[in-house]
Amino acid sequence: MNYKKVYPTEVLQGFTDTAMFVLMLYDPMGDRKVPVMIGEHEAEMIILEQERQQAKRPMTYQLILSILDAFALTLKLVRIDRFEEGIFYATLIVSDGFNDKEIDARASDAVVLALHQSVDIEMAEQVLEETGFTPKDNDIELGTHLSGEKSIEELEEELRICEENEDYEQADEIMKKIAKLKEQ
Repeated sequence: MNYKKVYPTEVLQGFTDTAMFVLMLYDPMGDRKVPVMIGEHEAEMIILEQERQQAKRPMTYQLILSILDAFALTLKLVRIDRFEEGIFYATLIVSDGFNDKEIDARASDAVVLALHQSVDIEMAEQVLEETGFTPKDNDIELGTHLSGEKSIEELEEELRICEENEDYEQADEIMKKIAKLKEQ
């Protein structure tokens, strides 16, 4: 599988009435951007890392890095391998100095770890082709576009994914949106 290096560029508010955010990953070689939906907590961690700020208490990703360190493992690379049913799947490549091991991870968590450790983030070319877009000067800003109303079918698909991922808070917000649209 072929991979290209991508860079996290910004975190945008995705929806005005929920805590969903969009992490923008940028492929400079193809001049493409890839929007990745993330939650409020993940957005906060990414922003803290991009701004090199410390949280008052250790965050989950810092715990993970402490565990890796305790077992003499280092994070070498983050790969975003695939995109299925609206979800990005990532792999952490860790090493004990002799062997590399692959660990499945959520893309948002993997990006935070990569930012904290200053390691590369690579995305499979197939995922870039499927999810990326080339920004144009006259394009609508992504954050504005995502804050527009979605169809009931799109919301029901998001609801199904939230329920599969046991994200019941987000599922509740989506159900409210669906009910509101059905009233109209």
